[in-house]
Amino acid sequence: MTKNRSIKIGLIVIFVLTIVFHFSVLIGWVPFENVWGGRLKNQQEMLVFETFSIILNAFFIVVVLVKSRYLKLKIPPKIITVLLWIMTFLFFLNTIGNLFAINNLEKYIATPITFLLGILCFILAREKA
Repeated sequence: MTKNRSIKIGLIVIFVLTIVFHFSVLIGWVPFENVWGGRLKNQQEMLVFETFSIILNAFFIVVVLVKSRYLKLKIPPKIITVLLWIMTFLFFLNTIGNLFAINNLEKYIATPITFLLGILCFILAREKA
């Protein structure tokens, strides 16, 4: 790994834990009212949104692994950088959305996590290839 090793490892750990959390929602250990701003109406919506979350977080892991050079895919570094900028934007946008969540768990737990993810992705996006 190049510089910012701890940031890259931190991102991977957070994304893996996020996937575990979303699987916990899928299997019912965590009520789906605690995710997606508390706006999911039924089990079917939860299944679609949670599956999307798991796939998206797995994609984020791949991006960080490629940036870290742990995963050697033939993706141009500029594309990885653009993806990191998009991730930065998405996490900051999600932070704003979490502030308006209906339930307090998401508001007070997810907000700082998505803000941290935004900062870490911002640092990686600025890192030279």
